[in-house]
Amino acid sequence: MSVGNVSKILQERTELPVEAIAVLSSLASNWSLLADFALSDLVLWVPTWNEGGMVAVAQIRPATAPTTLAEDVVGSFAPRGRFHFLDQAEVLGRATITRDAARPLSPIGVEAIPVKWGDQVIGVIARHCSEAPRVAGQLEQVYLESADAILAMIAGGQSWLPESLDGFDSWEMPRAGDGVMRLDESGKVDFASPNAVSSFRKMGLAIDLVGQQFFDIVKRMSIAPAGMSASLVKMARGDATAIADLDGDGATLMLASHFLCPGPKILGHDTGAHCTVVVIKDVTDVREHQKELLSKDAIIKEINHRVKNNLQMVTSVLRLQSRRASDPGVTEALRDAQARIGVIATIHDALSLEGATSIDFDALIESLFGLIHDESVELETEMQGSIGTVNSRIATPVAMAVSELIHNSVKHAHATKITVHAKRDVGQLTVCVSDNGIGATDSSMSLSEFPTSGLGLTIVSDLIVSELNGRVEIKPTELIDGVGTGTMVEITVPLSRRDAGA
Repeated sequence: MSVGNVSKILQERTELPVEAIAVLSSLASNWSLLADFALSDLVLWVPTWNEGGMVAVAQIRPATAPTTLAEDVVGSFAPRGRFHFLDQAEVLGRATITRDAARPLSPIGVEAIPVKWGDQVIGVIARHCSEAPRVAGQLEQVYLESADAILAMIAGGQSWLPESLDGFDSWEMPRAGDGVMRLDESGKVDFASPNAVSSFRKMGLAIDLVGQQFFDIVKRMSIAPAGMSASLVKMARGDATAIADLDGDGATLMLASHFLCPGPKILGHDTGAHCTVVVIKDVTDVREHQKELLSKDAIIKEINHRVKNNLQMVTSVLRLQSRRASDPGVTEALRDAQARIGVIATIHDALSLEGATSIDFDALIESLFGLIHDESVELETEMQGSIGTVNSRIATPVAMAVSELIHNSVKHAHATKITVHAKRDVGQLTVCVSDNGIGATDSSMSLSEFPTSGLGLTIVSDLIVSELNGRVEIKPTELIDGVGTGTMVEITVPLSRRDAGA
């Protein structure tokens, strides 16, 4: 379940303050590692607003052991008295633990661990441990010891997650199966899983990890031009909860460290000395791909910048040419060309800023109003309605068509007021351009029937009818003695899901 859904359930079915909801949402979005270590399915239960029971708001399955809960229980309600272990953990604020004396790290049945925010219990984690773990031996022991330490910290109201997780998605974070190391209180490696060893071997490390000071290993492997980051230095020295990349020769490793310092016997037994667990993920290919994307993004920005400059240069050349033209008709045609290139430049600029796949159509139309220039007329423009974000395949030709209609209203209809009304329905968008200029005719007609066959309307026809399979209808805004006193042009374009772009 996504973090947004967790927050929604918490807001709708609990009376928890915003800060407590943020704590539970963060836990639910970053507890996959805890499930891996615990070899268990975890379910987060939260008291409902009426104190009549608890509701399950999140669930996670381990990647290190078979699942115990075959079905999702998120959204389930547990009234008071149904699950005594949940009630005890919430009311008493203590973990409900059942262990085999011969195997003190292995739960028997379901355990319940309170989630504390300060001194308040804001939730309970139900731990459903798998009876058939996939791993065994020392690796299993390190997993289970780490899980107990983390659960003890949660039950004691302590934070076990790095503070700088906002820039990462949950799928990016390392899992236990990617590689695990454990550092003792002095920062020395006392355990390294086979996958962790393989990751450092890929960097060219020939010595054993176990028994080495982790800081010395990291310092030796790092080849970052700017040196080791502050987070990496902090993590490598141990006793720190942080996340950082280690750039080495031949590999880039993502390291997430968790300083585990649980209180004494919070889970009913000694959870061990303080230590730091470092989870390792080989992100070499991911980082290389990200660098390529950044490089391509920089190239695209440079291309957009050059296109914009070239369009401005073309406009300048046309302006110079129009000043030297002796034929008024040529001067007017060159000015029209300047105006059209200005519209293209505006649309291009908007697309380059918004990612070139979709565009805010309403903002684009507002910007086109600013391109209208007629020194002899004080023009009033207005935008009504809204279309929102649309795929550029649709937005670009429609915006060009609207620009042509606005230009025609000023130049040919001598309008002093122009209104653009935008409307979005399921499966289509409609844009109406109306003015108070010389009326079009005494009845509505399609564009092909309109008596004027100027370049502007030809462009509109090509853009809307031919390119987008849309429809253009021209009608008077008002009739006086059978003569129109204004014109409204209605553009209707079919809109598929792909073109919606929202």
